[in-house]
Amino acid sequence: MRARVALSGAVVAAAALSAAVDAQAPAPAGNFGGGALAAPPDDHFGPGNAVVALRALPGRKLEIEATVRSTCSGGDVAADATVSADGNFSAGGTERTQPARDVKVTTTFTLAGAFTSPSAADGTISATIRRRDGGRTSTCRTGEVRFGVRRPAGTVGTPGTDLARRYYGTTSQRGAGPHRPIVLRVSGDGLVISRALFGESVRCSDGTRSTGIDAPRTNARIDSKGRVKDRERYEIKRGNAVVKVDDRFTAQLGSAGARGTLALSDRTLDRSSGKVIESCRSGVVKWTAAP
Repeated sequence: MRARVALSGAVVAAAALSAAVDAQAPAPAGNFGGGALAAPPDDHFGPGNAVVALRALPGRKLEIEATVRSTCSGGDVAADATVSADGNFSAGGTERTQPARDVKVTTTFTLAGAFTSPSAADGTISATIRRRDGGRTSTCRTGEVRFGVRRPAGTVGTPGTDLARRYYGTTSQRGAGPHRPIVLRVSGDGLVISRALFGESVRCSDGTRSTGIDAPRTNARIDSKGRVKDRERYEIKRGNAVVKVDDRFTAQLGSAGARGTLALSDRTLDRSSGKVIESCRSGVVKWTAAP
């Protein structure tokens, strides 16, 4: 399917210095990914859904990339931020994108978060999105979306038991800065991945690269060993053309984390002749995630 007794003067000074050092959260490092997922049966690509990626650089600097969804469109966000001594960060502004030839999207956003540990952060993002498609303009708001991001260690732990309700992580694909994010939501009974969402990129036969967000099948079954294997094949008719999609997704879930692969491909054919007009594929992309 195609976001942390009296003391002498010398002792007092040393204690104050120690307290000041302790008050400063460790500087984060590496790639963090995740996002937010609205509960079923709400629209998988509607309000409440987001993917969020962070890349922590030296000097407590952050690169931020995100996509947040609303009723009329998705809004893409790219921003820089600085992590304060107590682990907080924030960003805001307006981003303009052109996802298709006659489509222009303007996203005005506010994002704020805090590192709760060296490998985890939580925050909120909200946006007003204006989409202009030809001569028609629509405006919608996301509301405040709460998200989580993690820097996954790649460990799974005990497979198939004590599953978390959320897993947040990154894929092996990179965006402009951070690695692309992935977020998964597991059902309360631990039997299915009720939904997942990830940032993706495919390279096409005309030499271009297309980016977006995608998802495996809703309610993908988890077997007794914590494994998921999903394949979706379907067609999309577009005028005189038909797009044939073949997407694959695997997962191994456990008490400490999750990992897996995804592979996206599609072919656009002329409906009359059957000739391939264009093909796009991601190749096999690895991902890891943590609760």
